[in-house]
Amino acid sequence: MKTIKNILLGITLLIGFQSCYYDIEEQLYPSTGCNLTGVTLSSKVKPIIQARCYTCHSLQNYNSLGGNINVETYSNLKAEVDNGKFLKSIKHEAGVSPMPKGSSQLIDACEIKIIEEWIALGALDN
Repeated sequence: MKTIKNILLGITLLIGFQSCYYDIEEQLYPSTGCNLTGVTLSSKVKPIIQARCYTCHSLQNYNSLGGNINVETYSNLKAEVDNGKFLKSIKHEAGVSPMPKGSSQLIDACEIKIIEEWIALGALDN
């Protein structure tokens, strides 16, 4: 009889202690998502474009390597954004030449989300 009471007491304590356990979601599941707060051209978009596009589409190279498309200046980048070609080309969508030409998609999903957010906010020169 004493053994059964001890087992029941043990089970009760085990269940009781588990119910007092608090998970901290941020510690258990750290965010692997994209940080889309404070997206501006200068803070988040320009560094992506500099790293991924300037090899061919800078002021120095756009004539020889970039198909006469320069995205280094805001006005030229904005023209490509406004005509819809910029986003389609970096996402490798149909109807435009995928960038980089002859290569797999270079800009990752998070970087594309950042660029999409900037465009959704009006593609401002900020």
